[in-house]
Amino acid sequence: MKRVVTIVLIIVVILIAAVVALPLFFKQNLLDYARNTLNKQLNAQVEVADLKLSLFRSFPKVSVELQGVVIQGKGTFENDTLLQLNSLRTTTDFKSVLHPSDMHIEEIVVDNAKINLLVAKSGEANWDIQKTSTGSEVKTQDTQDAESEFHLQLDKIEIRDVSVIYDDQAADMLLQLDDIDFDVSGQMFGSSTQLKTSGGVNEFSFSYAGVNYISKTKLSTTTLLNVNFETMTFTIAENELLINRLPLQLNGDVSMPSDSIFFDLGIQTNSSDFENFLALVPPVYESYLKDISTSGSATINGAIKGYYFGESYPGFNLNATIANGHFQYAGMPEDIKNIRAKVSISKPQGDLDLTKIVVEDAHAEIRNNPVDLLLKLTQPVSDPYFDATFVGKVNLLHLKNALPIDSVNMSGIIDANIMAQGRYSAIEKEEYQKIKTDGAVLLNDFVYQSPELTKEIRVPQGQMDFSPKQINLSKFHMLIGASDINLSGAISDYLSYLFSNGTLNGDLQLNSQHTNLNELLRLQVAETNGSKQTSEEEVLAFNVPPRINFRLKSNIKTAVINRIPIRNINGVIKAANEKLTLENLDMDMLEGQLKMNGSYQNTVQNEPLFDFGFDISKIDIPAMYNTLAGIQKMMPMTGSSTGKISTDLGIKGRLNPQLGLIASSINGKGTFSTNNLEIVNSPVFNQLSGILKKEKLRDIKVDDFMAHVNIENGNLLLTPFTTKVIGQETTVAGSLNTENLIDMRLDFMVQRDVFGPDIQKVLGVIPGNEKIKILPAGVNIKGPVGNPEVKPDLALTTKAIADATKDDLKNSLDKLGKGVLKLFEK
Repeated sequence: MKRVVTIVLIIVVILIAAVVALPLFFKQNLLDYARNTLNKQLNAQVEVADLKLSLFRSFPKVSVELQGVVIQGKGTFENDTLLQLNSLRTTTDFKSVLHPSDMHIEEIVVDNAKINLLVAKSGEANWDIQKTSTGSEVKTQDTQDAESEFHLQLDKIEIRDVSVIYDDQAADMLLQLDDIDFDVSGQMFGSSTQLKTSGGVNEFSFSYAGVNYISKTKLSTTTLLNVNFETMTFTIAENELLINRLPLQLNGDVSMPSDSIFFDLGIQTNSSDFENFLALVPPVYESYLKDISTSGSATINGAIKGYYFGESYPGFNLNATIANGHFQYAGMPEDIKNIRAKVSISKPQGDLDLTKIVVEDAHAEIRNNPVDLLLKLTQPVSDPYFDATFVGKVNLLHLKNALPIDSVNMSGIIDANIMAQGRYSAIEKEEYQKIKTDGAVLLNDFVYQSPELTKEIRVPQGQMDFSPKQINLSKFHMLIGASDINLSGAISDYLSYLFSNGTLNGDLQLNSQHTNLNELLRLQVAETNGSKQTSEEEVLAFNVPPRINFRLKSNIKTAVINRIPIRNINGVIKAANEKLTLENLDMDMLEGQLKMNGSYQNTVQNEPLFDFGFDISKIDIPAMYNTLAGIQKMMPMTGSSTGKISTDLGIKGRLNPQLGLIASSINGKGTFSTNNLEIVNSPVFNQLSGILKKEKLRDIKVDDFMAHVNIENGNLLLTPFTTKVIGQETTVAGSLNTENLIDMRLDFMVQRDVFGPDIQKVLGVIPGNEKIKILPAGVNIKGPVGNPEVKPDLALTTKAIADATKDDLKNSLDKLGKGVLKLFEK
């Protein structure tokens, strides 16, 4: 007995070893065979990462699994992947492996696959990859007999986590099915059978010509099919179809006796409640339908009848009818009632361009405010013809009381009566005279508040009149915070902008009694990572919208930006190519006048590029100092100055996100000049009391002058110029760098009677000093502009004295030098 047990154990171990080793012996050969066969049969590049052959997984069955299958196109679709398959597994009995002519496969399991079906604009399809046979490829009788004897017996198909994209670039159509799970079970062989199918698509989307008609809709079905394999007819015995949560019933049959597919199907709702119809809303929007009560009826029915072959599609009709619809959100005082509509989508046998969509008698009411819509759409593939009318009067306060719009506060009345009729090709060709549009939209007492905005927007009165070419703003009065804005003019090419990715053109006049630019620049609340920014972090840089070409002529009586009061703003502002351009923008400010030309364009880093030219005429220096914080920091001496300053300056560079200058990026050049400049009790000039009389330094008058400046990478370079300071000829030169460090030199030619008493005493002991009438004196000013160091330079003074007194000075030179040095050490 012990011997028998030992022999059995040895046999079991050998069998197990054989089962384990068998896949190892054949794996590489099978993998190479699969790759080579697929590449020979298909006009594509096929890769198979791995092949697993297992006798354990489904013992005593054989399990074969292909992993990492990738099929890429060639030629037109060389860079496109047709199929990416994680796993394809089949299970069969061992007998089928030995006798493939009578193969019985129990199941096929497809797991995690992506199928990308493409049709190029030329009409080529990326799935047309089967190689055409040549005349030399003649099948032998043995081959034909072997194929006729091959019988595939299949019991189950499982599809898990599969996505399908159908992108028809020729028809501008996109179909997406994501997260497909599907099971088919039953005997898929013999002359007839019954199959059970179940599963669905988690997200189904469809768009045509850039318009998204179906968005992330959920589909699921359970169907019992009677199948006749001889005539290839599939008859629906039982069916339940769910579109999102709307239950539908499908009946009829589909047959494929040849290359054509014949349809004879009907569809209808299992119930007629309006609530079920609302279930068509995609799941992503279902949260908006919570806590509502509904009433009314809604039915859907339709049929598909005909054949599909080539470009001929079966006829179909789909009808939806809503009657006496009503819904109300819990806790909301208003409801939406008297909802009704008739929707018909139909097409006879033939081309898809024969499809016709009709929406009739679409109506809804909030309190006593009705909204009505009529729509007819034909030839949707070749050249859509549309005929639409919208008539409605909506009280926004009633609307807010009917819908849970908690994030915004709206009130006012919108009264619209608009119609449009024509063909899409006329829009593409900008033949707007072929489009018939008419109507108007009126706004009365419109108010809009949102957490996204810092100020409410009010439109006491607004009117937009529509024509095929343009929208006319005959009167549009708007209030934003402290700003009042009146717009008039025309907005043209709006049809091309809406439907053909065209450019929206506008020619408008803006009139305002007062505009607060501080509020308008901060109208939108800035956020970072979901939290409100501090004032130091807030981003004021803004983007000019793409695809617009606007010309705005302004006439603003008064305005304010930062603390600067401005009056009489006139000029042209253009917005095009995502750039803002100013043309001859004139304004009165700081008791002078400013004219601006230039451009502004934001960047992805929110560091806008600018290129501006300023022509500033006779700005009042005290007003400038008291208003502009930057001037107080850069030019503190202006705080004790009077007079006017003018400049003609062109600069370009970058701004930071808060619209402040990035100093190191600034380059430019220009001139500045003064009128009646007087510097009163300046701390800088007070340090010259050792050279000049103190009484002369209290009120320093500067003759009018013009100076040239260059700005290089933020550093201001002053070209030397000559003027008179306290009546003394003075040459000025210097620079101001990006760190606000000043380096300036003043070279005076000082008349003798202006020198201070200390220098007068020194001169009094020099023989021949009566010959000296005027002397040079230099001053170096260096350091922070707010507190620079002032150092007199008397080298030229000493030389001038020596030259003037000549021999009389020789005996007194040493004494003079010591006296001067002692004087300026005080």
